[in-house]
Amino acid sequence: MSASTNINPDQCVWIATTTNNINKVQPVVRREFVDIPTWELPEAELSKYKPLFDAVYNDWKRGDILTPEMVGEIWYYNSKADYYTAPFISGGGLPMVSEAAKRVLERYDLGTTVFHPITLMNSEETARTTSEPYYLLNVANKRSMGNYDVLGPEGDNRAPLNNRHGIRFRPQSGQEAELVVIPEALGGPDIWLDPKVPEILFLSDALVQGLKASAVDEGWGLVRCAVGTL
Repeated sequence: MSASTNINPDQCVWIATTTNNINKVQPVVRREFVDIPTWELPEAELSKYKPLFDAVYNDWKRGDILTPEMVGEIWYYNSKADYYTAPFISGGGLPMVSEAAKRVLERYDLGTTVFHPITLMNSEETARTTSEPYYLLNVANKRSMGNYDVLGPEGDNRAPLNNRHGIRFRPQSGQEAELVVIPEALGGPDIWLDPKVPEILFLSDALVQGLKASAVDEGWGLVRCAVGTL
């Protein structure tokens, strides 16, 4: 954080770091995508699902609205004793919320946000993982965050990540609290993403306090970050 940054102690935003730390949560994967990462499917099946797989795991990060075909209906989530089915889960970078969390979110300004209904099953499809409905949380609100210089891909902490989507930044795990959000970013819906930092979700303080008051803040991996003028 730059010494010249002017921090407002009365304001803050929150970051859902679960989407940035996907190795720390139990995998959640769409039924049709289970075998795709091995690239051992017959060519006909591979050509059918690979574009869909690529679309889901890339397009959502741009804040696009996913189609029902991209989302699918059944997702595998093998809940175990050490993996509590939290109100917010993100097994592959795709955020999912419970019915209880959805009801709290809907009390706030969500802008362009879609809740896609999904069914969580164990991988043998013998039982639902949870009786509570879950939804893929598809946030399409976009606002600029602030001091991108504290972000970067693994290795160089300040280097931009260049890919087919343009220049983006990949947050370092544990670096999220170093972010500073400019005051202008607070003027809009209570949940959003920054197109240059697509791997994390930003939440307003009001929304986070509402999640906490209703005890549906587990699983989000919430980290508080400052608001200030750079």
